[in-house]
Amino acid sequence: MVRASVIEPAASIFEANTRPQLFYLQREGGEKKQTAHTLQSQAETAEMIVIEEGCGRYMVDNQVYDIAKGNIILLNAGVLHGLCPEIQTPFATRRLGIRNLHLKGLPWGHFIGEDVSPVLATEKHFAAIQLFLSLFDVLQENAQKQLVSEAKDNLLASLLAAIMPLIHSTVPNSTRMQEYDLGLHIKEYIDEHYLEDLRLNDIASALHINPYYLSHTFKKAVGYSPIQYMIRRRIGESQNLLVNTSYTITDIALRCGYNNSNYFQAVFNSIVGMPPGRYRKAWRQ
Repeated sequence: MVRASVIEPAASIFEANTRPQLFYLQREGGEKKQTAHTLQSQAETAEMIVIEEGCGRYMVDNQVYDIAKGNIILLNAGVLHGLCPEIQTPFATRRLGIRNLHLKGLPWGHFIGEDVSPVLATEKHFAAIQLFLSLFDVLQENAQKQLVSEAKDNLLASLLAAIMPLIHSTVPNSTRMQEYDLGLHIKEYIDEHYLEDLRLNDIASALHINPYYLSHTFKKAVGYSPIQYMIRRRIGESQNLLVNTSYTITDIALRCGYNNSNYFQAVFNSIVGMPPGRYRKAWRQ
């Protein structure tokens, strides 16, 4: 179990006059639920993902990591991340979105430095982590919203204090992408142009690579074809806009590279498992 002494000095790990705030707590996946394979980057929100069931691979920035039940993934604000398609079901996670995170010695919105793996092995501490999550669930059912918000933020601070020592534990090694340099080069190009009307031949022509070799190399490195990756980047961006803005669905479709709102909604539904309007409503509730 995590020692009580780790939890008590929670405030000491944060910069003066700062306190993290729980922006959202979300359960994803499960035996009968679809797990969305999108790629997201949130400029203002850091995320902590607890793997409760299953195993697979997860992309963080330009690395792919093996993940399994009991792991925690720490995602700095602004870092591109997403689940790779090779997962074993059932796969279930708890996602905590955290704002106003400022740990001592680190930039705003960062859990970890650049030289630290984002995947933690909780091992014998996993039961204690799950207890924290259960307490969040109990608070969620309380009707006094102001008190609940304060209690959640205090509980979040204690949870972060509890997991910080685990960063120095043995962690899974990252799986280096095959043909890494070329795969990364292709990925960087798509990341810069994914909102444009981009086709495989356009990418191949811009990078002076044979289209077949480009597609084959990229899929070996990332797990998706270039076009599948682009689609998931677009849908991931649309999820951010649905949660963080009041833009209409038509506006969001246009901002994410879709001229046809109905087609955008069909693609969103096929990947996320629900239409965008329902997704936004679920988050607001």
